[in-house]
Amino acid sequence: MLEIRLGTPQDFDAVLDFYTKMIDQMKGTEFDVLWEHGVHPSPEFLQTSLEHDRVYLGWVYDEISGVEELACALILNSQGAEGYDKVSWDVDVSPDQMGVLHVVATLPKYHGQGFARRLVQATIDAERELGTHTLRLDTFPHNVRGKGLYESVGFVHKGDVVLHYPALGDITLSMYELPLV
Repeated sequence: MLEIRLGTPQDFDAVLDFYTKMIDQMKGTEFDVLWEHGVHPSPEFLQTSLEHDRVYLGWVYDEISGVEELACALILNSQGAEGYDKVSWDVDVSPDQMGVLHVVATLPKYHGQGFARRLVQATIDAERELGTHTLRLDTFPHNVRGKGLYESVGFVHKGDVVLHYPALGDITLSMYELPLV
């Protein structure tokens, strides 16, 4: 059973371990996220996000072992990468009225179980209740599964643009938006 809840600074070790596993388990696969240990998502980014932003975490409890494992996660803040201003967004808002989804991921052993969909939908529902006006995100153009997920929950493809991420440099990414009001 997946339980989704907001992360706290006390979740740092579990979150860092989760993203470490994601990097290790996805590297070289068709779903390689191109993240690097210590670079993106950096421990500093994760800690700052847990302290100041909203980190949505999906936990699975194994009744046999009695162990809870972080199965999926995403970070939401109001910071788009350099180049977000090039997009023709439908909703014109100030940064405090929008949420940008970052490092959306599910451990490979949980793929195909609907965990990412439940995590993103819970994020949408919670952000709507908080009064967020719009959600935005970017993803690799070749991320067919991710794009399908985002579109299935209402995100609209706003085109592909070149963004700058320090860890990746200038890269073409597919932009998505979901108006909440």
